Amino acid sequence: MRRKFCISAAFILLVLITACNQQPDIDMSEALEKSKGTLIEFDEIETAAASFNGENDVKFRLKVEDEPTEEEAIILFNEVLDSITDSADHSELWQYYNAYFDIKSYDSGVIYEAIKHKEEEDFKYMLN
Repeated sequence: MRRKFCISAAFILLVLITACNQQPDIDMSEALEKSKGTLIEFDEIETAAASFNGENDVKFRLKVEDEPTEEEAIILFNEVLDSITDSADHSELWQYYNAYFDIKSYDSGVIYEAIKHKEEEDFKYMLN
């Protein structure tokens, strides 16, 4: 009887651990495509590019004609974050994925970068 209880408890524990560690069923490539379409409607954004490595990393680039201020760049990064979250229809998306974003101008190259690691609450913004 005790052996049966231990086997049952081990099985339940295994199921719980597996369920807690699984990433959500999200088609990230589709979410990124939808997000790009939404973001290029902004006047400030000339084009957007995105990639997903199939595991944990999302990369997103905005190309702009005029260099935004640091405050405007932060707003754009948050727009990207929200747009991808909305496109994926999953509010806790960033608990499972790392995000690497940048803003590039035609004249200066990459001007701003932002990184959000899945275990961290906020973005880290960098001015190049």
